[in-house]
Amino acid sequence: MSDTKSIRIRPTTTALGEVADPGRYYLPENPANLLRADPSRRESVEFLSGPATLAGHLYRPPGAAAGERTPGVVMCGPISSVKEQTLPHYGERLADVGYTVLTFDPRNFGESEGEPRFRYDPGAVIEDYANAVSYLLTRADVDSNRVSAVGVCMGGGYAVSVGARDKRLRAVVSIAGGYNIGGTFQQFLGVENFAAYYRAINDLVQKQYESGEIAYIPTTAKTLSAEAPLVAMLSPEAHSYYDRTSKADAPNWSRTLTADSLQSYFLYNSIAHAPLVAPTPLLVVHGTTDTALLPEYAQQAYDSALGEKELVWIETHNHVELYDQDPYVSEAAAHVIRWLDRHLGV
Repeated sequence: MSDTKSIRIRPTTTALGEVADPGRYYLPENPANLLRADPSRRESVEFLSGPATLAGHLYRPPGAAAGERTPGVVMCGPISSVKEQTLPHYGERLADVGYTVLTFDPRNFGESEGEPRFRYDPGAVIEDYANAVSYLLTRADVDSNRVSAVGVCMGGGYAVSVGARDKRLRAVVSIAGGYNIGGTFQQFLGVENFAAYYRAINDLVQKQYESGEIAYIPTTAKTLSAEAPLVAMLSPEAHSYYDRTSKADAPNWSRTLTADSLQSYFLYNSIAHAPLVAPTPLLVVHGTTDTALLPEYAQQAYDSALGEKELVWIETHNHVELYDQDPYVSEAAAHVIRWLDRHLGV
């Protein structure tokens, strides 16, 4: 009998309806397998992106001599997140095998400049990501001919977008990526309910236009309420993750976003960008059960890509296991390292 495992990818709403206990596909309040980052592994750096100075962290390979040139990786993380969340667990693992890794706070967030505070615009984050690549290419301790982009969650979708526009990159990797945000929300809410939710955002932004006062909404919440009728990430899983990590590692993570952030966020779709990544090699890593950024869109992004590509499924129970929990992070990182070693010649 073959020991080959079969993995079925079908609409997530269908998959959840087929299990007896859908609740087991969400994050426990206190996972036993949490990873903790080592702040001593990183150094603070700054670089320009348009009018804003961005704050970053640089992870150098242990034992690398000052000025020793290594291949480089630029990383970007989830919506609203700062560089102290999610990315350190990948940055440390990549640095351990010889890569210099740059992470950063997008404009308007964390320690980076930018106004208004906590406005999230995918186009601006992609611009920041590309400028992070430019900064890494200027460093004397990075081989400018061997630089790649690796993203997690929305950063994964943005890695695809950056790969489409930036042919300086030698490889692109998306982990648990966000590819079709409006389609994701529409699938869960339904066409009419999603349109009504979008209209509520439009109305709040209209009030902002008329008053000149920026409207803010909660970044996360477990449920909607009279006090919070609009939320950027309405999910017990997301709320648990950000509440936990903001207290433990990232006190400058913001619990609010500007309401107008959602207008551009819902329009983001990197599946259209995937063919343009070619001929740069693209690796897509995704969880088999991801109730936040759906597996079917990872499949679509992979199918749309034209160049050398690979799709890796990791058997997960939720989205954030690929943020800061083992064995999921280490398994994903191992695939990333294998891909980068092949294409950056480490």
